[in-house]
Amino acid sequence: MARKKGLSRNTKILGVVSFLNDASSEMLEPIVPLFLVNVLGANALIIGLLEGWTEILVAVNRIISGWLSDKYRNRKNLVLFGYSLSTFMKVFFAYATSWQQFFALKTVERVGKGIRTPPRDALIGDSEPSTRLGAAFGFRKMMDSSGAILGPLLAAFMLAFFIGMGEEEVYRTIFMIAVIPAALGVGMLFFVKENPKQISKIRDGVSLFNGHVKDFMIVAAFFSLGQIGTAFFVLRTSEMLPLVMVPVAYLAYTAAYAAFAIPAGLMTDRIGPKKIMMLSYVLFAAGSLVFAFSESSFSPFLGFLLLGMFIAIIETTPRVYLVETVPGHRYASAIGTYQGVTGILLLPANLIAGLLWETEWLGAPAPFIFSAAVALVAVVLMFVFVKPARGNHR
Repeated sequence: MARKKGLSRNTKILGVVSFLNDASSEMLEPIVPLFLVNVLGANALIIGLLEGWTEILVAVNRIISGWLSDKYRNRKNLVLFGYSLSTFMKVFFAYATSWQQFFALKTVERVGKGIRTPPRDALIGDSEPSTRLGAAFGFRKMMDSSGAILGPLLAAFMLAFFIGMGEEEVYRTIFMIAVIPAALGVGMLFFVKENPKQISKIRDGVSLFNGHVKDFMIVAAFFSLGQIGTAFFVLRTSEMLPLVMVPVAYLAYTAAYAAFAIPAGLMTDRIGPKKIMMLSYVLFAAGSLVFAFSESSFSPFLGFLLLGMFIAIIETTPRVYLVETVPGHRYASAIGTYQGVTGILLLPANLIAGLLWETEWLGAPAPFIFSAAVALVAVVLMFVFVKPARGNHR
C-alpha cells in the first residue's frame, strides 16, 4: 500500500480526520475546567477525578480495542465506531446542568477515544515501511495538533465575541459548534482501506512481552504516575492571566506540538526512540517546573511551549518503538496495551495532583513539583533499563 516516495493514502486520510477531530476537541479543552468550576460548581479534586477516571476508561478500552483489532483482523470498523461515539456524545455537552451530568457524558465520550486509537495507529503501521514510521506517526500528530491550534483560536474568538451573553452561555455555544468538525472527520473515515497483506501477517498466541517491550512499558508506566492532566495547567494559567487569554496561552501548547510533531518523528527514525523518549521526559519536567515556580504572565506561554514539545514526542515515539519491537505483527495489541497501562495510572496521578493542589503546605505549585520529580527519575530509568528498539518491522 505504501508508495516508494511519500506517505500512504491511509496515513494522509487519518491525518485529516485527526485535524478535524482535534479542532473540535481542543475548542473544548481550555474551557471545560472553567465550565465545571465556574458554572457547575466542581472543585480541583473533582477535576482530578474526571481527568483520571476518563483516562482509566480510555486505557481499558484501548487494551480491549487493540486485542479485538488483531483478533478479528479488522482496523477500520473499530476506528469508525470510536470516532462516531465521541462525536455523538459531544452533542449533549451543551445541555449539562450539573457536574455529575457532565461527568457521565464525558465518560462515554472518552470511551470512543479509547476504542479508536490502537486500530488507527495499527492502520498507519500496516501502511508504512519501517523507514517512514516516525515520519508517518509524526505527520498524523502534526495534523492532529494543527487542528488543535484552530480549536483554541476559535474558543478565544468566541469568548471575546460572545462574552456579552454571559460566561455560561458562551461555554454552551462553544460546545455546540465543536460538534461540526468532529462530524466531518467521521465522514472522511469511509475513504480509509485496510491492508490485507499486512493483516494476514498477524500471528495469534505470540507473547507481547519480550524483554524490550516489558522494560519499556514498566518505565513508561512509572512516568505516568507523574503525568498530570492539562486541566491542572489550565487552572494554573487562569491564576496568572485574565479569562480571555487562557485559550491564547493554551495555543502555545498546541502550536508547539504541531510544529514539533514531524521533527520528532524524523528524529525518532534517525536517532532511535529510546533517546527521544528520554528527551520527552526532560521537557515535561522543565514545563512542570515553570508552572510550579514562575508567576509572571509570560510563564504559561513558556510552560505550554515545553509541554507541547513533550506531547509531540510522547504521541509519536512510543508507537515507533512498539511497531519496531513487538513480535507477530500485533501492533494494535501492543499499542493498546501500552496506552492502557500508562492510561490507567493517570487516575492516581490526577488524584494525587488534586489532593496536592488543595493542601495548605504548597498549594497550586505542589502537583507540578511532584510531576517534575517523577519525570526526572523516569529519565534515569529509561537510560539504565530500556534497550534500543530491535527494528524488526517489515
